[in-house]
Amino acid sequence: MSETIAGVLGRALPPLLWALVSASGSGCVADPEVAGKVIVSRDGEELMIDTGGNGTKVVDVSDDVSGMCIVRNQGELSVTVAKDGEALSFFDVMDQADSPHSSARIDGELYQGACEIVVQEQQSDPYEADVAAGPCDLVRLFDGAKARLETAVFHVSDCSGAD
Repeated sequence: MSETIAGVLGRALPPLLWALVSASGSGCVADPEVAGKVIVSRDGEELMIDTGGNGTKVVDVSDDVSGMCIVRNQGELSVTVAKDGEALSFFDVMDQADSPHSSARIDGELYQGACEIVVQEQQSDPYEADVAAGPCDLVRLFDGAKARLETAVFHVSDCSGAD
């Protein structure tokens, strides 16, 4: 009986393994790499999200900071970092052609503002860039309370989305 099972497994496993390798190979996408630091001030208090190493450490799944970058359309790049449990828990910079802007979630409230964003692509790799924004004002919707994006500096690579 064990020879029958061994024979069946011997014939079934190679096609199954080939299917798994083919499926994982065609669906494999590199994870985006995000490293950086954002500083926002509000009412004289400096709030920060740092990916580590003064903004030089790339975010990974074991970190308490998460990061993502997405290319939405040709030339439109979004970089996001988040850190749960902090006053500044979320920051996003969106380099859109018609309206470059930044968003920050401070104490659960969303602040947004039109900010100049500089994206410098690395000539050695079109999927790698340095992204900077600030200083600029961020305004809380509905009541106009202000915060200030002092600086946001990121190095990103392997961003997902369209080229």
